[in-house]
Amino acid sequence: MQINGKLVPYEPLTLQEYLRREGYSADHVVVERNLEIITKERFANVTLQEMDDVNILHFMGGG
Repeated sequence: MQINGKLVPYEPLTLQEYLRREGYSADHVVVERNLEIITKERFANVTLQEMDDVNILHFMGGG
């Protein structure tokens, strides 16, 4: 599995579980999996697969 351009060991987690474990807030990310944007409403229903290519864009506030 590849996440943000890095190979990571495959674990059968939902996208929501992975994001929570890695410290991401679902309200502040956009996720693309295999060239498809996954809406945050679907995070709990999408299970990561061994050959997935995932990109997580994290929005930050600041001034």
